[in-house]
Amino acid sequence: MLKAIEMELETGHYSFDALQNALAVVGAIKGWYKEFGDMDGDSEKFREIIWVLSEKAITRAEILTPDFIEICNYQRDKLIKVDRSFSIAECDDGIRVTLQKVVLTFTDGQTLVMTRPKNRSNAEQYDAFVKLMG
Repeated sequence: MLKAIEMELETGHYSFDALQNALAVVGAIKGWYKEFGDMDGDSEKFREIIWVLSEKAITRAEILTPDFIEICNYQRDKLIKVDRSFSIAECDDGIRVTLQKVVLTFTDGQTLVMTRPKNRSNAEQYDAFVKLMG
């Protein structure tokens, strides 16, 4: 799975080593998805967020520029609540219920918000990631 993450990173050649080091201490990787990754055509602004679910942690890696990455590991055994928000839409073949947002709450009161990516393949990884959390 690490190779797939490296290939998906826009800044893999800069940021992957730091992410790999952070993931080395959190156990086996269960799933991951990319929340953002689009460059703004009118400026040099860049933002990429990678979420990784492992045995021991939920890792959030935020890449703000091609040469700066901020990584946080959140202990899964401190997770006490998972709130899910869905959209419900009527379509030709019935009702479609789509997961849009997940809010994680930890024992210290800290929360993480994970929003559904707009990119279809990233959204599929998001759904799998959340399902693996239980």
